[in-house]
Amino acid sequence: MESLTNILGQISGYIWSMPLVIMLIGAGVFFTFRMFFMQTRKIGHSFAIIAGRYDDPNDQGDVTHFQALCAALSATVGVGNIAGVATALHAAGPGILFWMWVAAFFGMMTKYAECLLSLKYRVVHEDGTVSGGPMYYIEKGLGGRFKWLAATFAFCAIIGTFGGGNMVQSNSMAIALEDNFKLKLENETPLIDMNNGVEIGRVKGDEFMITTKSGAAFGVDLQNSRIVGDFLRAINTHRENSGGYVKASITSDRNRIEIVDSTQGKFEFNLLAVDGSNVLKELGFYDDKGGINRKNGSSIATFTPKILWLRIIVGIVIALVVGVVIIGGMRRIGKVAGKLVPIMSGIYVGGGLTILILHITSIPDAFRLIFKHAFNPTAAVGGFAGATVLYTITWGIKRAVFSNEAGMGSAPIAHAAAKTKEPVREGLVAMIGPFIDTLVICTITALVIIVTGAWKSGADSSVLTKHAFNIGLNGYGGLIVTVGLILFSVSTAISWSYYGDRCSEYLFGTKAITPYRCVFIGALFIGAVTELTFVWNFSDIAFGLMIIPNVIGIIALSGVVISSTKDYFSRQQTRLR
Repeated sequence: MESLTNILGQISGYIWSMPLVIMLIGAGVFFTFRMFFMQTRKIGHSFAIIAGRYDDPNDQGDVTHFQALCAALSATVGVGNIAGVATALHAAGPGILFWMWVAAFFGMMTKYAECLLSLKYRVVHEDGTVSGGPMYYIEKGLGGRFKWLAATFAFCAIIGTFGGGNMVQSNSMAIALEDNFKLKLENETPLIDMNNGVEIGRVKGDEFMITTKSGAAFGVDLQNSRIVGDFLRAINTHRENSGGYVKASITSDRNRIEIVDSTQGKFEFNLLAVDGSNVLKELGFYDDKGGINRKNGSSIATFTPKILWLRIIVGIVIALVVGVVIIGGMRRIGKVAGKLVPIMSGIYVGGGLTILILHITSIPDAFRLIFKHAFNPTAAVGGFAGATVLYTITWGIKRAVFSNEAGMGSAPIAHAAAKTKEPVREGLVAMIGPFIDTLVICTITALVIIVTGAWKSGADSSVLTKHAFNIGLNGYGGLIVTVGLILFSVSTAISWSYYGDRCSEYLFGTKAITPYRCVFIGALFIGAVTELTFVWNFSDIAFGLMIIPNVIGIIALSGVVISSTKDYFSRQQTRLR
C-alpha cells in the first residue's frame, strides 16, 4: 500500500503542475474580465433568485433554485472545509489561504459559466427528470465530433466520485471519530496506559539510547519513571542534555509524545533500544512497519495505530445511511440537502465565529501571517519545510477546487436539475457557491486554526481542525467539528452519488445506474478503513483529470455564455414573489 500511495502522490504532482493551475485560474480570469467582474456587480440579483423571487413552479426541472444550490453546496461544503483546509495548512503553511481566496474569487465566474451551460444544454426525460453537466454541453454545444471529450469527462467524473466524493468523506469521518477513542496524554498519565494497561518491561541501567544529528549520544534510564511526566523529565533534564538540544513533550493534540532534535550535523537522529529492552516498542515509538516512527529528520513520535473496529463500524453506518437516501434519486437528495446544509453550516460557522470573537485581538496578526506566507512561505510543523511560493500556490488552488469545485464540472450536474427556463439565473445561483464555501467557511476554518496556534501542532486533516476548535472553546469545540464532519460527509457523499449516476447514465444508459450505486456504497466502506494519504492522492488525481476536459469545453463555448448573459440582462426580469 505504501508504494502505491507514493506512486499516486507522484502522479498527483505531475497533474497538479503549473499548466493545470494556469488553465483553471485562467478560465476564471477570462470570464471575470470579459463580463466586467459580474461576481461583484450582480451578487444582489443572485441572492434574490436564491430567495425564490423568480421561482415558477411550472418550469421544467426536479428542484428549486435553492434546493439545487443546497444540493451542490452539500457536495462542496464538507470535508474540504474541515479536513482539506487543515491538510493544506499542515503541508504548506498559512499562505495557502490567500491563494484559496484568489481561486475562489475567479472561480465564481468559472462556476457561473459551467452551470449556465449545463442548464442550457440539459436533457429532459419523458418522466420529467433531467440530466445535465459537462458531458452534455460539450457534446451538444461543440458537436458530435467532440463526443470523445464529453465521454472523457464522464469517465473521469465517475472515478472522481469514488475519491473526493466518497472515500475522502468516510475516511475523514472515521479519523475524527477515532480521535475521540484515543488515549489523551497528560503529565500524570501512567506509562502502563500507553502499553494497554501492562507494566513496561525494564532492564537494569539504560532502556534506550538517543543519538543526535550532531553525533552526540546518551542513554535514558526509566527505572524511576511511572508517569508520562517522569519519562519527559528523564530526557529533558538528563545531565548530557543540559543544553536542551533534545526536547521531549506531549503534542498539543495530546495524542503523542514527540522527541525533537535541534542539533545540526551529518548523523541520523535516532532512538536505539538497549539489548533486552522493549520499552520503545511498548510505549509506541515503532510504527506499524516495525521501524522507528519518524515524522521528519528531526522529530520522532509515538505511533497511534488506527482503531480498525471503529473504522469498520463507521464504514458500515455511512454506507447504509447514504444508500437509503440515494435510492430515492435527485428529488429526495434535494429535500435532504435542503434541510441538512443550513443546519450543518449554521452549527459549524457559529462555532467558528465564536472562537474568532474570543480571539479577536489575534485576527490582525493572523491576516499578516497569511499575506506574509503567501509570498514567503513557511510550512507548518510536520509539513514540507522547503515550501516555495509555487508549492503554496498549488496547495491553495488544489484545496480551493476540492472545496468549491469551481471548474471541476461536478456542480453543473446538480444545477442542471433546477426548475427554470433561464440558464443565466442558475449560473447566478451557482456563482454564490464558491463565495459561501471558500470565502466564508474555509476562511473561518483557517483563521480558527491560525489564531489558536494549532497550525504549529503537527496534527493533520480533521484532527487539526478539531484540535483548534478544542483550544478555542475549552475542550468542547471538538464536538462541533465531529458533528459537523458527520453531517458534511454524509451530505457530500449523497450529492456526489448523483453526479456519478448522471455520468454512468451518459456513458452506459440507465441500466448502469443501479450497479454504480452499489459500487459507490461499497467504496464508502473501503475509504473508512484506508490510509489518509492514499485517499487524498487518489482524489487529487481524479479531480485534476476532470478539470481538463471541462475547462476546454467552457472556454470553447465562452461565446454562448457571453451572448446568453447579454440577452438575459437586456430583458426586464419580473419577480413572481
